[in-house]
Amino acid sequence: ASFNGNMKAVVSTQSTGSSVVLLFYTRLSRLSTRLITMPVQQKQKGKMVQKGRSDQMQTSGGLLGVPDKAQSEVSNMGASAIDESLLIEFLEDDEVDVSTAKFLHGLSRNGLRPLSDPRFKETIDKIKASGNDGDTIPEHMAMEDFKRCLSSNMVFITQALCGNLVIPKWGEFTTLIRDIFEECRPLKSGKVADLTPQMAKVNPENYAISICTVDGQRFSSGDCKVPFPIQDLNRILLYTLACTEKSVEYVHKYIGKEPSGSEGDALALKNKKPHNPLLMTGGLTLASLLKPSLCFSERFEYFLKKCQQFCGNDFVGFNNSLALSLKDHSNRLYAIGHYLRENDCFNKDNHKDQLEQTMELFIHYSAIEMTCDAASVMAATLASGGLCPLSGEKVVYPEAVRNCLSMMNCCGVNDYSGEFMFEVGLPAKSNVSGALVVVIPNVLGMCIYSPRLDRSRNSVRGIQLCKLFTDRFVFHQFDPTDRAKDKVDPRRKDFTETKDQQSLILLFASFNGNMTTLYRYLKEGINFGYPDYDGRTALHLAVCGGQLEVVKFLIEKCHVDVNPVDRWENTPLDDAFKYNHQQIIVLLQRKGAQKGSAIMNS
Repeated sequence: ASFNGNMKAVVSTQSTGSSVVLLFYTRLSRLSTRLITMPVQQKQKGKMVQKGRSDQMQTSGGLLGVPDKAQSEVSNMGASAIDESLLIEFLEDDEVDVSTAKFLHGLSRNGLRPLSDPRFKETIDKIKASGNDGDTIPEHMAMEDFKRCLSSNMVFITQALCGNLVIPKWGEFTTLIRDIFEECRPLKSGKVADLTPQMAKVNPENYAISICTVDGQRFSSGDCKVPFPIQDLNRILLYTLACTEKSVEYVHKYIGKEPSGSEGDALALKNKKPHNPLLMTGGLTLASLLKPSLCFSERFEYFLKKCQQFCGNDFVGFNNSLALSLKDHSNRLYAIGHYLRENDCFNKDNHKDQLEQTMELFIHYSAIEMTCDAASVMAATLASGGLCPLSGEKVVYPEAVRNCLSMMNCCGVNDYSGEFMFEVGLPAKSNVSGALVVVIPNVLGMCIYSPRLDRSRNSVRGIQLCKLFTDRFVFHQFDPTDRAKDKVDPRRKDFTETKDQQSLILLFASFNGNMTTLYRYLKEGINFGYPDYDGRTALHLAVCGGQLEVVKFLIEKCHVDVNPVDRWENTPLDDAFKYNHQQIIVLLQRKGAQKGSAIMNS
């Protein structure tokens, strides 16, 4: 049935709600590539060539490759057959209607928050609209109506329900996190920062942890809704934004790239430049470089909006009383500012009032507030290479994130950075409010908040929790994963072992416009140009789905061939004409795309 493109026949063999449909497809594809080795004739630019099927990438994407049914078959596969098999476990006792509460709970078990996650907004709105009043979620819905509500978000929902997110066994993972969190709770050493009277008033018993993965799985415990000022954390935001707005080379004309070995507010330079962007000297210099042509209010508004984008529009506020308090106790800050101006460290293109405005801006940037939840999303945006996992918004360039994580690796936790790298082995940044942000690239971001600080001005509980975290999980950068038998690797196994599942999801994501998945696969080095069993590529599927942004992404970012020919001698341009996607036709022709008939006759 699979070789004939009969998806309904394949799916009809799935009789239980717990069947992992995507995994079944990939296993079927892997079996077919092992059993069938006869040569397949393909035409490429007028020449007949012979290939064994094992020479192609082992994917089940061929199941998506019928050009005459590209739109309907893929849509049916996502919104009809797959839906039914995945939704059986959410049926009511009458085995006819779907329980919306069971469905939402099923997503929550996988770490998703459908009622607050912006990726589910359209789906939730459709479910509400199907109810009696249009404003509340109905208790149950007919299967066909429910499937229609999910159709626009089926790829991501399928990934979640099939356990195909970055951490599949979310419940087991978070149980271990809770154990570590509670193990650190009894720690009472250290004291709250008293740099200003406002900071000294903070409750020392505040304690929270929040985690957000690159797939948007969320976990929180403790005082995760208590806001704290970002203070030192503003430097990682300033650095990535400055590198994105200007360039890495431009920024490092003003700032060095080395750890200083001294405290974060030390009055020290190297070669008349701050040692690195994470020191106070580096933060002030960065503040002078970011949007210098705008007025004060516009510069602050710009930075505040970028903070909100980093956090997926989670809570970001401003503490005016703290800003006033910081200004009243800013002698050292102004001393560093005058020292930087004396050494010509500020933006040379700025006006003469640069010092005063830079000081004011930096104080206001430091008084911006986040919750532990919001900071974990910010960290996850860094883990995703600058792509917010909740909104899918490209906040900063991947190169800027890579350089920022390098700086966090070597100097993110003040004069404890070397020991932290040795024991924990992860990029991190602390602040004097007691927050500690940790990034595991391509996996997750984490924030621990506890105001009691050690002598290095790092959270006592935060540092200890990170040590226990890498003691339990294979997340230290230099852990030998194949021999760390006493540690847990919570990532999905195909994250590093197989390509077939990734290629199937790639085709799904291209057809449905899932940019979060596409950007993650780009960072992982997946070849976007590999054909499936029928010679269909991600570009073919993106064109069939009418996904203009995906087509641009594949051509301009992934540099795929614009003229791949499938087994029916069709190119993406043929598909664009077939489904009348005019904007895509114009784009493809501008990029040199041709129809299959022209290529075959050339």
